[in-house]
Amino acid sequence: MDPDDLVIRPARPDEADILSHIIFRAGTDWNYPRGLMDYCSEAGELSISSEEIEANPTYVVEDGEDGEILGFYSIKPTDDCGCAITNLCVLPEYVGTEMRAALFLHACELAETSGAEYLDVVSDPGAAQFYEEMGAERIGERVERSSIGRRALPVLRLNL
Repeated sequence: MDPDDLVIRPARPDEADILSHIIFRAGTDWNYPRGLMDYCSEAGELSISSEEIEANPTYVVEDGEDGEILGFYSIKPTDDCGCAITNLCVLPEYVGTEMRAALFLHACELAETSGAEYLDVVSDPGAAQFYEEMGAERIGERVERSSIGRRALPVLRLNL
């Protein structure tokens, strides 16, 4: 796909199911067992709601030719002078393309123009290298409890 054919636009609340499906598909790319993915999905851990889309800046990337949504991100302000990415997902077949980088750079620009001094990411362990390649640095770990138990997730920060 030609990067010039990509369109990044604000997500609509009625696209929550499509975006939740992208989260699920992205998770399957990290080779988590299907049963585990189904369990987490049913527990609501692999989804985004229309309320979340309305409350936080959320953008989709779509194919400019047919309008298919191929990925998305959402950010929210932190308690201080920063923002945090709460989702950045692309369909598995686009992980190695420029699409994920384009979404990340768009999120950085949006955060910076809103006055943020940094952008934090709590990353899936498999995606941490991508954020490091984009210039983010590991600043710690966050232990997360979920339906699959406890796991340590890398926390990365990009100063804007």
